[in-house]
Amino acid sequence: MMRGIRRLAVCTAATGLLAAVAVGINIETAHAQQSEVTSCTGASTNTVPWQCTIDTTIPSTSGITMDVTDNTGTSNEDVTVDVTTLSCTYNSTTDTEPASEETGETPLTDNVSPLPLTAETGTCDIVVTTSTPTTDSSGATITPDEFTATLYYTPIASTSTSTSASATPTTTTTAASVNGFKGYKGMCVDDNGNSSANRAKIQIWTCGSGDKAEAWTFSNNELVHNGKCANDQGDAGSGGKVILYSCGSAGNDKWSELSNGEFKLKAHNGTLCLNDARNSTKNGTQLIVYKCTDSANEKWSKSIA
Repeated sequence: MMRGIRRLAVCTAATGLLAAVAVGINIETAHAQQSEVTSCTGASTNTVPWQCTIDTTIPSTSGITMDVTDNTGTSNEDVTVDVTTLSCTYNSTTDTEPASEETGETPLTDNVSPLPLTAETGTCDIVVTTSTPTTDSSGATITPDEFTATLYYTPIASTSTSTSASATPTTTTTAASVNGFKGYKGMCVDDNGNSSANRAKIQIWTCGSGDKAEAWTFSNNELVHNGKCANDQGDAGSGGKVILYSCGSAGNDKWSELSNGEFKLKAHNGTLCLNDARNSTKNGTQLIVYKCTDSANEKWSKSIA
């Protein structure tokens, strides 16, 4: 599923499936199949300024997204989305995701790390806080702009049908195989929430049968998923986070597939490789680019799941 000191404030959002008040947000195409849950506003008038928290319960979901927009129209305000609780219960089983954090500039879309739910019924509890700094990198005081954070989720499509005494027997459908790439300790390259949104996190995840989030292709020097490319975010260089982004001509989304299994980035003089940070086997660990060392956490092989 990656800070300076933040001053804390809470604007607690109502729980449940509430219709959010219109806040001037342009809902992107990425939300066409999503349901808006609720929103909160970070403002100087909050109990403690420039932070708001959404604490709510949603139905079983195949993806959760947080959108953060600057209410003044400014497009470059730094914000941090901090997921402190994500716990889903279904079929008497509870799965809990570790806390996660994403920092970026508004407008920001954070694809909150989803749990691998398959049940049609169940609930997920989520607590997510959005904040913006009140000092710059030098420690000087700044006055942030008011922002709005909105939570969306993707419902799991129901497959249940009505039956009667004369109903025909049900049949079992096997998930279709998908092609992708497997790395350290058999963990797969995964698009967080099977997103097609720019800046979606590219991570490692336990390889799952037919998991479309793990369907990747490599052609024309591009690692492609859902029509978007694996990208060194902001052309950051060594240690930079790998995200999904519109394919372009820049070197930060061009790769070479080497015979030893490494994917070498064209940018930065071809010295950086796709890397599973710190040899992680933890679901949701974001991939990075790092100095090519021919190490196990930079080796990738084609997989069929």
